[in-house]
Amino acid sequence: MVRNASFPEEVLESVFDFLPENRDRNVVSLVCKSWYRMESLSRERVFVGNCYAISPERVIERFPNVRALTLKGKPHFADFNLVPHDWGASVFPWIKAMSKSYPGLEELRLKRMVVSDESLDLISRSFPNFKSLVLVTCDGFSTDGLASIASNCK
Repeated sequence: MVRNASFPEEVLESVFDFLPENRDRNVVSLVCKSWYRMESLSRERVFVGNCYAISPERVIERFPNVRALTLKGKPHFADFNLVPHDWGASVFPWIKAMSKSYPGLEELRLKRMVVSDESLDLISRSFPNFKSLVLVTCDGFSTDGLASIASNCK
């Protein structure tokens, strides 16, 4: 007979400290509700492979203590001009939602996203500990947006 053993939070935190890979953490979170909850609260790095697959609000609800977010927008074939230029993948709704819920955000990695100067300005004003912005094949911004990041962030 299998019994449901409940571990103290300190023990679960130690277990999750040994699981740096998101894939492993995802699997462990399926063990039971308390492990799901602990994984949710302890995850500081989140990867979203498709910005349309999940809403920013759902990510915030699931992972309330995120410090680093990787977000991908347009599909890979957008690199070969096979997607209309104004197709979407705007980062602004994500930044707006995160600015209210993730004051401790330190790192943002964006790939194939439309990043406006307004988005960059909101990043620079909303996250006091912001340290790293990586833009890979992103468009929609100018030197004004980058100047806002440079002047207001560490």
